[in-house]
Amino acid sequence: MKTIIRYEVILILFVMMISSLISSAQPFVDPLNVKYQYFPQESYTDDVKNNMSSSLYEATILLPMELKNKDLVLVNADFTEMNFSCSGNSSLNTKLYSTSFAVGYEHGWKKSKWRTMVMFIPKINSDFKSNTSDALQMGGVVLANYKKNDHLKYHFGMYYNREFFGDYMIPLLGIEWKINTRLNLFGDLPANMNLEYKYSKKIYVGAAFQSVISSYRLNHGNYVREGDNVFGHNQLKVYLNYYLTDHVVLYAETGQTFYRMYNLYDRNNNPLATNSVFHKSDDGMFYTAGLAYRIRLD
Repeated sequence: MKTIIRYEVILILFVMMISSLISSAQPFVDPLNVKYQYFPQESYTDDVKNNMSSSLYEATILLPMELKNKDLVLVNADFTEMNFSCSGNSSLNTKLYSTSFAVGYEHGWKKSKWRTMVMFIPKINSDFKSNTSDALQMGGVVLANYKKNDHLKYHFGMYYNREFFGDYMIPLLGIEWKINTRLNLFGDLPANMNLEYKYSKKIYVGAAFQSVISSYRLNHGNYVREGDNVFGHNQLKVYLNYYLTDHVVLYAETGQTFYRMYNLYDRNNNPLATNSVFHKSDDGMFYTAGLAYRIRLD
């Protein structure tokens, strides 16, 4: 009985910390999230005799720790594996990985509607064949959150990462808007934006936009750049979330990619034309399935 009570107390404290963390971010948080994403075959832009298909596996953990003054220490870990396959006249297979361990701090200003978050995000992006130090990237984010009222919050900030092609920095402008009891709009542009509708207690549906720019070190010193040099790799999707329990969510997504490409460059940022899997392919559909432990705050 004491063990059960202890677990219940830990769960209650954990939910309280999560609630404080997301008070200025979105209407839910996923302490645990795993997903699988599949991209069917698409022809290469400059080689219609060959096609590329790929898949992605990702696992994420988020742990907040509340201090006595109600500030938060944030710990976030993420592991992603991407599998690429070239078929047709050629048969090639390869993998890329991303591993990050972010640590942050969120401070609430006394007698103010503002909260400020600073997060340091080191990560290793590579094929796991290169030297680890050569595949290390350093980045971070600064985000200020303003609570206008209980239904509307704004975000202002900046994201930076030292990519293998150079310094990458983007301003962030976000919102969390509870439009009514069923409809939420939240996200930080140009990175992402979500429109979520509560169909029933167990079912949520919605549409979302996501944009990614990244790079991965290969074992011979070259690197792969994901996304168009200007627009990045964009996804426009619709989704369905089904709550198996109050906190366990099964979700599915489908959508269309825009400017999704993986191009090969040397250390001097010169494009390389090879028979590698990594050169521009056509955009297409994608499909996602995932499972999350989710705590809703609305």
